[in-house]
Amino acid sequence: LRSGSCYRKCWGDKMAYIKVENLKYRYPNTKKLALDDLNFEIEKGSFIGIAGANGAGKSTLCQAFNGLVPGFFKGAYGGRVIIDGEETAKVPVSRLCQKVGLVFQNPFNQLSGAKETVFEEIAFGLQNFGVPADEMIKRVNEVMDLLDIAEYKRRNPFDLSGGQMQRVALAGILAMKPDVIVLDEPTSQLDPAGSEEVFAAVDKLAKSGITIIMVEQKLEKLAEYCDKILLLHEGHQIAFDTPDKIFSREDLKSCGVNPPAYTRICQTFGIRKANGCYPASLKDTLAQKDQFPQEEIFGKACTEEIEELDQRVSGKEVFRMEHLNFEYLENTPVLKDLDLLLDGRSTAVIGQNGAGKTTLVKLLKGLLKPVSGNVYYGGEDIAGKTVAMLAGEVGYVFQNPDDQIFKYHVIDEVMFGPLNIGMSAEEAKKHAVAALTEVGLEKLVNENPYDLELSERKLVAIASVLAMDTKVLILDEPTIAQDWNGRKILQQIIRNLRKQGKMVLSILHDMDFVAENFERVIVMAHGKVLADGTKEMIFAQSEVLNEARIDQPYLTRLCSMLGYEKLYFTLKE
Repeated sequence: LRSGSCYRKCWGDKMAYIKVENLKYRYPNTKKLALDDLNFEIEKGSFIGIAGANGAGKSTLCQAFNGLVPGFFKGAYGGRVIIDGEETAKVPVSRLCQKVGLVFQNPFNQLSGAKETVFEEIAFGLQNFGVPADEMIKRVNEVMDLLDIAEYKRRNPFDLSGGQMQRVALAGILAMKPDVIVLDEPTSQLDPAGSEEVFAAVDKLAKSGITIIMVEQKLEKLAEYCDKILLLHEGHQIAFDTPDKIFSREDLKSCGVNPPAYTRICQTFGIRKANGCYPASLKDTLAQKDQFPQEEIFGKACTEEIEELDQRVSGKEVFRMEHLNFEYLENTPVLKDLDLLLDGRSTAVIGQNGAGKTTLVKLLKGLLKPVSGNVYYGGEDIAGKTVAMLAGEVGYVFQNPDDQIFKYHVIDEVMFGPLNIGMSAEEAKKHAVAALTEVGLEKLVNENPYDLELSERKLVAIASVLAMDTKVLILDEPTIAQDWNGRKILQQIIRNLRKQGKMVLSILHDMDFVAENFERVIVMAHGKVLADGTKEMIFAQSEVLNEARIDQPYLTRLCSMLGYEKLYFTLKE
């Protein structure tokens, strides 16, 4: 690992491999520039991060690197993006994609749908490039081993979990061995161990001379691996500098970016590096270990526990599963003899990709039927109930919002559920407007959901279920594509529902979000529950965390390494 920009080269020694000059772009039928006068240079073999709030222009810039902007999206375009001497806007995308590989933000949009197995999907791009069969097979096997998906080579990609699908999408680009790899939030659906594997893999590629450009909300990872970070805000370039300088900026929060956890911790205690910047990575933070206070002082800067509901509400049974078994393919069990009782506490389900988490919540919603065993809701077996019969009681937000959205106006999308469960048009609209206000999208009521960003489509999907006013809300990976503001909105929704005595059940890979917002944590791996309890109980069990491929929250991990006895989870605001 390295920190800063001098580990493999000195900036400015050589001609820039990528030049962005006065880049401006506006999408068709819009008035505001998505990119407004960007200027920067990137050396070959660099690992560059792009940070900024949603709407800053990050995904648009990614598409400009491989010519989709303006080639595919059209619109008004000015300035130049030059890669290895060629201006991207003047090179056919079909030729440019051999040099520049792009991993889309949503893996569901990346997969071709033309191939029936993971192996064939990864090989699809190589076939289009005319790569010889022997070389193609070698490359596909290499990337499957690299990303730990070899066991799925004969599976249909669309039968995999969201995280597994994200690995397949990434593998398809890595196998083509482009000179530049542009990644738009490539780890958003991966378990913590999987995220680390992806970062380590692309870091290795950067060391081999491939240029990496990555958009990520996991700023701690960008700080750990990137040479430089480009900070964008509302289409403008704010800064292009080393991670510690970017994340030490006083105006960072005004750009909609919350500093990495380690930077926030060091800011709390005034801990700086020799260059005057706050540490941004774990390595740099531990290098300042001697500056940290005694545990008694440190503990006073951390928040108290989550306020728990009245025990009469939180302790009441909501769901009960008995001897639950499920499989998609014969003799390939996904859930194995599962016994679990869920009460009214806000509950997070965490664990490795493919652990059976989404399958579990789909069984609770009645979207799937168990091979054997029983699911009870409110003490009643749901075997004889349809999804429609449960719709007014149990709300479910899909992992991929595009699986849920089908109307052409946001307000119609959000009103659909309330109308379907019997609300009048007036009542449904009132609930829909209130839900959209709660998720911060009240100004987008007449927009087409398909024209919105992934983060906004996710919030539309959440609003459409909130408007139904169900007793239970199930959220499958709600933090996907959400920036700092989106996370705060989700946090407030969870807290509001808890205060109303409603149950919130959420699948998550963001351990800090789990620690900040949930009273109960369930750890799953290999179709079984490994552990079940409070965050204090769960995050103290290193063997369980390792088996489930998850980490402690950043603050908790740092405190352990500093030698503090207690586990701490959240700093005071």
